[in-house]
Amino acid sequence: MVIQTSTTNGCNYGPAQTVSVGASPFTFINPENVPILVTVSGGTVTGISMSSTLLGTVSLGLLGWSWYMNPGHSLVVTYTIAPTMVYWPI
Repeated sequence: MVIQTSTTNGCNYGPAQTVSVGASPFTFINPENVPILVTVSGGTVTGISMSSTLLGTVSLGLLGWSWYMNPGHSLVVTYTIAPTMVYWPI
């Protein structure tokens, strides 16, 4: 079994976890007890917002990218064609 990990700027991320994207708008809550790096790519995304304890809910103004999320924070993805989402524990 291959465990997909990534090393960026000296930080190790992994193993990669694929997210099963549900109906739009899809809310993804960091399921780990550690920060994660989550990536949204592909599909036809019309909006992404993030909710955190510090900032509240913020529209990110992007239709795909990678974000760091602390435990309990959420990402809401609105789409017409489901994107691919993957996260890596940090």
